[in-house]
Amino acid sequence: MFPSLEGPILDLAKRLNDKIGSEKSSLVLRCRSIEDKMALLHKQLEASEKDKSEYMKRYDEAINEKKKLADDYMRRINDLQSNRSSLDERCSNLVKTLDTAKQETSNWKRKHDQVLSKQKADEEQAASEIAILKSRSSAAEARLAAAHEQTRSAEEEAAEWKRKYDIAVRETKAALEKASNVQGRINKETQLREDALREEFSGRLVVKVIVSDTGICACTYKAHCHVFYFNE
Repeated sequence: MFPSLEGPILDLAKRLNDKIGSEKSSLVLRCRSIEDKMALLHKQLEASEKDKSEYMKRYDEAINEKKKLADDYMRRINDLQSNRSSLDERCSNLVKTLDTAKQETSNWKRKHDQVLSKQKADEEQAASEIAILKSRSSAAEARLAAAHEQTRSAEEEAAEWKRKYDIAVRETKAALEKASNVQGRINKETQLREDALREEFSGRLVVKVIVSDTGICACTYKAHCHVFYFNE
């Protein structure tokens, strides 16, 4: 007879049943966790779909904006190309104008240098003439000062001669008055011989009084008419 297997089998079955129950509980928990994750993923998927729609919308807007910008860019490029052509033409005209201006500037510079050179020469000549005039002016001032001194001396000398002349005139008048008195006395004393004296002195009796060595004053006496002349 075989020993009874009921007890070990029951224990094994119990252990297996406990194990299965434990694994079942674990699986249930894992399933719940997976379900929670699935729900979270579903929410995330919905959010992603929403974000996708938003991004698609933004993408379409960006595409449209890009197209709009591209069209605007092309329009600006065309405008810039047109402006560039116009600017090239203006630049060419400006280059020609600049060349003309450079030529005119060169001509004016040459004329300016000529005028400057002439002005410098004129200034040097003027400075030389001014120096000569200053020298002549200094010499003229010296001569003028000498002339003033000579004039002053001449005036002093003339005043001295005038004083001497006045003295000579007074002395001459006194001498003539004295001579007239003497002549009167002589005429009275020689009245009886008047006719003879007249014939003897039919000529002129000239009395000259020389006042100075230079002959400043001379007195002439005419016996017949008793007229006196003063000659300077």
